[in-house]
Amino acid sequence: MGLLNYRIMLDFKPVVPPSINNPLQHHHATEKQLMQQHVAADKQLHQQHVATIKQQLSNALATTEQRMATYVANNIWAEKFKPIIDTINQNSSKKIVRTPPIVKLNGEGLIWQRTINIIQGKFGSHKSRLAELICSLLIRSNYCTTDFCGLTKEEFKEFSVAYVDTERNTTEQFPLAIQQVRKLAGRDQYQPYDHLIPFSLIHYNRTERLPAIKEFIEQLMHQCVRHKFVLLDVVTDCIKDFNNSSESLELFDFLNQLINDHDITLLLIIHENPGTDKARGHIGTEAANKASTIMQIGFEKGPNNRDSDVIAMKLLKLRNGKKPDPTYLYFDAATHALAPASLEMVGEMIEDRRKKLDVRLLTDCLGNYLLEPKPQRELILELTEKFSTHANTVKGRLKEIAANDLLIYSCAGLPCYLRINSRPGITTTYELLEVEKAS
Repeated sequence: MGLLNYRIMLDFKPVVPPSINNPLQHHHATEKQLMQQHVAADKQLHQQHVATIKQQLSNALATTEQRMATYVANNIWAEKFKPIIDTINQNSSKKIVRTPPIVKLNGEGLIWQRTINIIQGKFGSHKSRLAELICSLLIRSNYCTTDFCGLTKEEFKEFSVAYVDTERNTTEQFPLAIQQVRKLAGRDQYQPYDHLIPFSLIHYNRTERLPAIKEFIEQLMHQCVRHKFVLLDVVTDCIKDFNNSSESLELFDFLNQLINDHDITLLLIIHENPGTDKARGHIGTEAANKASTIMQIGFEKGPNNRDSDVIAMKLLKLRNGKKPDPTYLYFDAATHALAPASLEMVGEMIEDRRKKLDVRLLTDCLGNYLLEPKPQRELILELTEKFSTHANTVKGRLKEIAANDLLIYSCAGLPCYLRINSRPGITTTYELLEVEKAS
């Protein structure tokens, strides 16, 4: 063996695992590995335990919140909604005897208590005089001799009338109107009457009027024990902008709440738009929706389409009955009040209009005949019998009404157009289409 190989043999040291050379080191390594595994297992177990506790807490919290929400909901239901439901159920579980109307026209109901009612018409059509006549009727004395033009009141009910004006001055114009109400009621026109309360909004600017109306009527509740009858003349002046939907809704929400919660009836006067039979603005639309009775007053047309002396009071809406024929009046300059028109005043005009079958005669009555779409043959037969005229004349007038979009008021008091549905092979029908839906 050479010298080099001998040295290599001397330098060679076999690789021996530490565990063989150092049993203690091997023990520590194993122990450390076991410890790490134990720690990892403990950590995983702890995490699982924490996750389980969190889930249990979350479930408990959700259950508590659900129970709390149910508890709150039950309380709200019991406090806010259940009493109303119980009241309606209680009232509907017994026979209901309807209260009689507080004002009748020719023996038929016109105004019922705790309702909203409307008088509408063009400028100068004596809207306020009709309202004054109704107010006088409600506070009439036993010695009153006024002719109330077919209007009568419930005899066994006492009223306090609040007349709220928005247009006339408080030095002469409005005081004269109050004197007239007292006089027509058979009372001393120069002496205040406790149950006729005049109030004016003329000194309030537009932004202050709605709050003032609310405050006045709320205080009126405390001052009067009789049934309260409130006249707003005119209602469009009670808010800042009669075309503002939010203001109109606010006013009528308040009025609706009043008649529901208190012993009060409301009569509102409103102007019509120039050239149409529709009440002014958004407030007019809302009034038509909420009113139980809508009266329209205006001059009838005479020869050459000029206004005659005859004034027609028509019912555009009568929620509790069928709309009657118009009542004809005239302005009596001697008494400064409305009075019944004589048969001589009315007869010639009506007969002439019947012969010609004036379209106004048809528009006044179509609301009663078209509660729902009706076949042509049926409608024509009904109208020819009513007006004693020829079928072709009726057809022509109906065609004219539809072509010119003349306003017709439905029994619900909503302005409508007449629509003629005609197609080959299908029966022709007539129907009323609400103006808002048509637009």
